[in-house]
Amino acid sequence: MKRSIILFLVSFLVTCGLIAGVGYYLHSHGILKIRKSGETAPASVPEVKPAPVEKPTPTEETTPATVEETPAPEETPQEDTDTMVTEEEPTPTEETTPAVPEKPVPAALQQTPRSSAHACALETARALASADPAAALAKLQEAGSLSPEAAEVLSSWAREHEAVEVQEVGTGRTADNKEFTRYRIHDGKGGSDVVVDVAEEEGVVRVIRAFESPKGATVAQTGDSMSVAEVFVSAVQRGDMPAAIGMVRGREVSNATIAGLCMIFEDGDFSLREKAPIRCTLANGDRAGYMVYLTSEKTPARVGLELQQTPEGWYVDAVAPEDLLSAYEKAALAEGGCYFPLVKNPKGGDSLALYFAFDHAELTPRSLRQLKIVAELLKQSKGKLNISGHTDDVGGVDYNLQLSRRRADAVRDALVGFGVPVEHILTEGLGKSQPRRTYSDQDTEQQVDFIRGENRRAEIYLDFVD
Repeated sequence: MKRSIILFLVSFLVTCGLIAGVGYYLHSHGILKIRKSGETAPASVPEVKPAPVEKPTPTEETTPATVEETPAPEETPQEDTDTMVTEEEPTPTEETTPAVPEKPVPAALQQTPRSSAHACALETARALASADPAAALAKLQEAGSLSPEAAEVLSSWAREHEAVEVQEVGTGRTADNKEFTRYRIHDGKGGSDVVVDVAEEEGVVRVIRAFESPKGATVAQTGDSMSVAEVFVSAVQRGDMPAAIGMVRGREVSNATIAGLCMIFEDGDFSLREKAPIRCTLANGDRAGYMVYLTSEKTPARVGLELQQTPEGWYVDAVAPEDLLSAYEKAALAEGGCYFPLVKNPKGGDSLALYFAFDHAELTPRSLRQLKIVAELLKQSKGKLNISGHTDDVGGVDYNLQLSRRRADAVRDALVGFGVPVEHILTEGLGKSQPRRTYSDQDTEQQVDFIRGENRRAEIYLDFVD
């Protein structure tokens, strides 16, 4: 047993010696560090070659290592501008304010142009209808299609008005005898329209002039002869006799002529043709002439106008409605009726004629419409209005005399119903004593019926003196 104890002690001492030798070797070579009392031993033996310490990122929390030979010097923290998240300012290409919505172009301004002048007018109107008219007009001026004077007028107009439609007025001539085409740009807000004159200058088609045109403009507001011609025709077309008469000077154009024109426009459904309805035929200092082209479902027609310049402005001096009256008469004949509204009065001047059916004294709907047109003018007059009734040659003298009086009275009653003072109206029945036309034995039965129908009438003599 003693021997066993001795062997155990020898083995233990040898083992301790070996361990001590290995520890000494490791310590001498810097592999093992002997810690003092109280120091915490590392959890595991480090590798022979320690790994390099990585620099912590700004977003990670670093904990000091427990096993270090020497502490690393403290670094002053710096802002990493490359990685710092900041609120970026918008670039110029990004929207910083709400975008201005695109303004839709009215359908009437998207039509196919009929000419280079029409294309220029449409382009100008689309600029006025855009979201930024001033900028759009500036581009047109820069491109040479808009004079500086016209651009200034249009820019001012666009501030309170809205372009919705372009209407061709016709052709005129400048003071130096250069032709231009005039267009009216209608205001969608119901205010004044704007008128533009388009001409070719030095090979470029552009707007050379622009001016506002109030609704129902007077002579003093129109500016030139072409404007007066347009406003006069417009008044006649809508049956506004007082406005049309206000555009006339002298006795060459009677009230009956204007009333007859109003009646024909309304009854014949005449309107200005689309392309160049008013064309200049004369431009000679203080005189100007225009041909007005009309269209209807029945037949086209023309009316000639002559204008004279006075110190107060341009006025209509003469009207040549013969072609219009001829077209209207042809349409009336085709319908089997006799509705020619203007006739020569034996006393001079023109009278309005209203027609009746055989052996009747009742006014037709057409005659009532015609009377309504002239009623406004007659209400404003203080003169006496003469109405005469007539018949054809069928029947006895006394019977026709009574029938003619009833026809004159029917016209009087209708005018009174429209507001004309009854004390201003004089009536008389002339029976068959003053036929408008007569027939012969060579005329056919149809021709005789037509002539008799023209004599069954009542005439309103408008050329009275107040």
